[in-house]
Amino acid sequence: MRQAIAYLLGVILVFGAWAMISYALAELKGRPVLPYPWQAASAAGENIWTLLSAFGFSALRFLVALAISFFLGLPVGLAVGFEPKLDQFLSPLIYLLYPMPPVALLLFLYLAFGLGEVVRLVVVVMALFFQVVVAAQGAAKFISPTHVLSVRSAGASRWQVYWHVVIPATLPNVLTAARVSVGLGITMLYIAETKLGILLPPGQGLGRFIEYYTFRADIALAGVVALAILGLLFYVLLEVLERKLCPWKYVGVKGAGS
Repeated sequence: MRQAIAYLLGVILVFGAWAMISYALAELKGRPVLPYPWQAASAAGENIWTLLSAFGFSALRFLVALAISFFLGLPVGLAVGFEPKLDQFLSPLIYLLYPMPPVALLLFLYLAFGLGEVVRLVVVVMALFFQVVVAAQGAAKFISPTHVLSVRSAGASRWQVYWHVVIPATLPNVLTAARVSVGLGITMLYIAETKLGILLPPGQGLGRFIEYYTFRADIALAGVVALAILGLLFYVLLEVLERKLCPWKYVGVKGAGS
């Protein structure tokens, strides 16, 4: 409840600052520049079904991209970080590819995958995948040898070591990295839905919705707010998931159960 109240207060502060900036710009320029929050809310109400449809398409795309990134990136990162030989040969490749922005590869991705749904997912997955890989690799590399030795002494197989030691030890770091990367993922989602979604109607993605209504600032800003809410929802979802899967991390933390 405390966390929900904190988020609500944050939203109120953002909208209050938005209103003050809109007023200041109007006074400075002598004409309306930035629509007020209530104007964006009114525009959102007038286009609510298109906006909700766009929100649903974007949410589904991001959810699928996040799931694919975890499904592929977690085992790769754990194996590279925990196995010294893999670390020696694959780490340079990971560090070379990790800083490469997917935006720079849009033309090649378009040529490879066309303008369909796959290419939009690939762009977001590329951004999130390396976040998961690097976080898992770094966490797995510094697991205490004592923990591994104690489990192996009890007769655990390599798979059991991963299941009972490696995954629990690294999951908090991976989920934290995923939360941090939500902003980057939402940015890449917007780019994918604009640069690679020019054939889409406005109801098939918030990026396309914002671009479609570029010359209606109030409606476009409603789309921007919806995109921010989408990012917030995924951030909260990952935080809740971390609290459920890694309860030991929050033992003794004030308000952990709120």
